[in-house]
Amino acid sequence: MELFFLIIILVVVGLAFYFSRKEKTLTAQNKRDTNVHKKESYAEEDIMSYGQVQDRRNILFKVIENNLSDHPEQSEQLKQIINDWADLKIKVFEERRSWVRSPKKKS
Repeated sequence: MELFFLIIILVVVGLAFYFSRKEKTLTAQNKRDTNVHKKESYAEEDIMSYGQVQDRRNILFKVIENNLSDHPEQSEQLKQIINDWADLKIKVFEERRSWVRSPKKKS
């Protein structure tokens, strides 16, 4: 009778170990998949330097001036949109560089 209880206990402990291990494995795989997805999205980002943003802004302004000179109100709206875009690109570039230079300190 004692042998029967010992076998049952060993089976229960074995199943508990198996399921806890399986849960940890799934958690680790989910974390890994999340990290891989983040890395892929970072790789696809269009990070531009300050000079590249200024060059692209100037090119777009010239296109607007050449093609939309008959519509000054729309031209100004497009230029404002381009300026906002350029400011955001520059901000992203600066934030990315500042993070590389001075990562958050562990508390």
